[in-house]
Amino acid sequence: MAGDQKWGDDLVVLDKDLIQKVQQGDSGAFATLMQRYESPIKNSMFNILGDADSTADITQEAFITTFEKIHRYNPDYRYFSWVYRIAFNKALNRINHRKHREPYLDENMESLEPGPHAKVETRERDYLIHQAMATLVFKYRILLILRHFLDYSYSEIASVTDLPVSTVRSRLHTARVMMKKELKRIGIPKA
Repeated sequence: MAGDQKWGDDLVVLDKDLIQKVQQGDSGAFATLMQRYESPIKNSMFNILGDADSTADITQEAFITTFEKIHRYNPDYRYFSWVYRIAFNKALNRINHRKHREPYLDENMESLEPGPHAKVETRERDYLIHQAMATLVFKYRILLILRHFLDYSYSEIASVTDLPVSTVRSRLHTARVMMKKELKRIGIPKA
């Protein structure tokens, strides 16, 4: 575990070096940042929006915004947190401006990152888990995504969502209880 933290610290240092290069006009350095974080941002936004086209738009808009405002970057924070926060806010705005709510999952929707050797059972289980997630109200669903899919700490979730840590803990507990009931209802007793 300590090795993971070291790698995370090294990644932050590399990000800061890349950002300095971008600030000096090196667009290749920005391409490296995008390659590093585009997939996790897309996956997170897909879990929020449930729509591949909106996900692609929001992801692209978030990276464009960070590129345009790269001189405002605060090196005290992780680049990923900054671009994620921008994407998250854009996703919330997209949701709030929808005239009618689209379904979270379409039965014909393909996974963003299908594995070449993915088993049918795994895909079916993942589909059922996504269906269960879709039944949760957004304020609970987003907390589960941040905690369990992106491994954010409670304080990082509080920072991203502008909620007190105590509210994050309480809502996560509620979300887990709701998710457990839904998974049991659809036939996945232990997820």
